[in-house]
Amino acid sequence: MSNARHRAALLVQEETDTLADLSLGYPANHFAWNIVKDAARRMNATSLVEVGVGRGNGVPHVLAEGMSFAGLDADAVAIQTTRDLLVGLDSDPGAVIQADIEDSIALDALPGRGTFDLLMGLGILPHSRDETRAIMNMASLVRPGGEIYVECRNSLFSLVTFNRYTRDFISEQLLDEVSSGTRDLVDDFVTPRLDMDRPPRPRDGHEATYHNPLAVPAVFERLGLESVEVFPFHYHAGMPALESVDPQRFRHESLAMEHDTGGWKGLFLCSAFLVKAVIPTPAQ
Repeated sequence: MSNARHRAALLVQEETDTLADLSLGYPANHFAWNIVKDAARRMNATSLVEVGVGRGNGVPHVLAEGMSFAGLDADAVAIQTTRDLLVGLDSDPGAVIQADIEDSIALDALPGRGTFDLLMGLGILPHSRDETRAIMNMASLVRPGGEIYVECRNSLFSLVTFNRYTRDFISEQLLDEVSSGTRDLVDDFVTPRLDMDRPPRPRDGHEATYHNPLAVPAVFERLGLESVEVFPFHYHAGMPALESVDPQRFRHESLAMEHDTGGWKGLFLCSAFLVKAVIPTPAQ
């Protein structure tokens, strides 16, 4: 193992050792990266591109697996932070560019576009302006036969949160085809039983987009992507509003559930999931 790979592995181990530390917030992305690293080992992948590199938290996970890292972000500070981390790990900072995933032309500046084995996109689709363009542009970064892993917020989680999202899901999605009169009756029954003040509404008024894990594979398949699967992560051991009652218990029990990325419980108890899709290989 190279010295750089060894140092990256130590950073991943440091992160692993602090999973139960309440002062650091819930380590959801750690488990998302575990899903992608399992795929990398299965594929013997040698390269990964991340869309939305943020503070570079994914860099050690990628380098520790022996893969090369490339990425992009729309934020200049995020780019510089990630480049500095790459330099410290003896990797190429020029493989990270500032670009918006919805800007096809800007993506041409990414070295190796269309050749990567894997793509990770955390926090992108929930905030995209043009979902189809974002997905297709992500797919364009990966080679035929490669795989993309894209995070979605889980709308089914609303059924166990017992807050305003529960009301919205029942009325606007589950009962969207019934009459307004029936929906009003349901609202009158459900609303008093929910904590309608949670979660706080965003200050800018822009709510993230949520996806149904049972329906979202069809979205990717309609765009020509193949072998679409869903992998839930970010478990909640109970309703989020109850976490403050016993934070350490909630943390430990939620962490214990993260090993199950394919069971049915994750469809309801996880607030996020990764959509895996394969880039089709052109017919000969």
